[in-house]
Amino acid sequence: MMVLGLQGSPREKGNTAFLLSVFMREAKKLGAQTHVIEVDKKNIIPCREYTVCSKKGFCPIDDDMKNEIYPLLRKADVIVAATPIFF
Repeated sequence: MMVLGLQGSPREKGNTAFLLSVFMREAKKLGAQTHVIEVDKKNIIPCREYTVCSKKGFCPIDDDMKNEIYPLLRKADVIVAATPIFF
């Protein structure tokens, strides 16, 4: 089983990162392969609604979503999204 964690906080050592690391550590103890993506550090270009993806089956935007994140999302059996709430 592959568990993918999406760490949505810009704080590398903040509460969100800590809680995700606890979850991932326990998943690993149970035999899962784990991978964490620090979303804040990725080059993610917003969708421009070119509609190429629906017409031709691929995204024309060349960023980390296309090259790294989408393949991991497809491979993952479990996806954990960890994000802070700032107020």
